[in-house]
Amino acid sequence: MGSLILVDWLFMPLWLTDTIAFALLGIGSILFIVAGVFRSKAKGQNNENVQRDAEVKPRVHKTNKRKTVLVAAFTLAIVSAVLFVGVTCFHRKPVIETVPENVVEFGEKYPEAREYVQDFMELKDVDFDMDVTADMSEKKIPLFIQWDKRWGYRDYGGNYIGVAGCGPTCVAMVACGLKQDSSINPYVVGNYAAEQGLYTYGQGTSWDIMKTGAEHYGLTVYDGSVSSQYIRDNLSDDSPMICSMKPGDFTYTGHFIVLTGIDENGLVVVNDPNSPKNSAKKWDVDTLISQMKSVWMYRL
Repeated sequence: MGSLILVDWLFMPLWLTDTIAFALLGIGSILFIVAGVFRSKAKGQNNENVQRDAEVKPRVHKTNKRKTVLVAAFTLAIVSAVLFVGVTCFHRKPVIETVPENVVEFGEKYPEAREYVQDFMELKDVDFDMDVTADMSEKKIPLFIQWDKRWGYRDYGGNYIGVAGCGPTCVAMVACGLKQDSSINPYVVGNYAAEQGLYTYGQGTSWDIMKTGAEHYGLTVYDGSVSSQYIRDNLSDDSPMICSMKPGDFTYTGHFIVLTGIDENGLVVVNDPNSPKNSAKKWDVDTLISQMKSVWMYRL
C-alpha cells in the first residue's frame, strides 16, 4: 500500500487524485487489518485443537496474543508512514479536479507535460522571469518548450501557451535565434498573435502567423516545398524552417515544429516545442516529409 502515493505521483493517470488514492489506501489498510485478525484467530484455534497438554495451552494463547499485537503495531506503523508521505505529497501536488479540463486532457495526451499539469494551480499566477539568454547560449536557434513554467501558464486567446502555443513558440525560436534578441520569447509572440486575431480557441493558430508574425520581427519568409530535396538543399541554422505537421510522431491533431539544421549523418535537427524527447532525437528527412503539411523558411 505504501507505493500507492508514489505510483500516483509518477505514473498514474490524472483521474487518480489524492482523494481517490487515500480512499483506496484506507480501504486496503482496513482489509489488511481485518484479514490479519482473522488469520490470528484461526491459528489460535488450530493450536488449541492440536495441543492436548493443559499446561502448554496458556503459553500458546499468550504467543498468539503477542503475534496479534505485533502485527497490529506493524500495520499501524506502515499506515502512519504512508499517511505522512501522502500528506506531504498532498501539500506539494495541486488537486487535479480544479485544473481546467483542457489542461488535464493535454497532460493525458502528452505525458512529458504531466508536471506542467500537476503544478498548474500552484504556479498559474506566479510571475516568472522570462529571460532566455541561457537558452540562446546552447544553440543558435534555441529550444523553447511551450509548457515551460516561465510562460506556459500565461493566457493565449482564452487558452494557455502551454496547451495551444506551439505556433508562437516556433516563431519565437526562429526570431530570437536569427535576430539574437533575448526579448523575443513565446509569451511575447503569443500576445502579438492574440492581438492580431491569429488564434481561435478550439481551432488553433492561423498559418498566417508564420508569415506576418515573422515579418513583424524583421525576418524574411519564404514558402517552402514539402520535399526531401528542398530541405536538404536549403536547411541550415542560418535558414531554419517551421513545419506544419499532421498526426504522427509529433501530434495527435496538428502541430508546428522547427527544423534547425542537418547533422553530419544527414539527419535533421528538430526543435519540437512540445517535446524535449523529440528534440533530442535526430530525424530522417523522409520521415518528416511523410507527416508534413507545409513548410516556411526564414532568413534575416
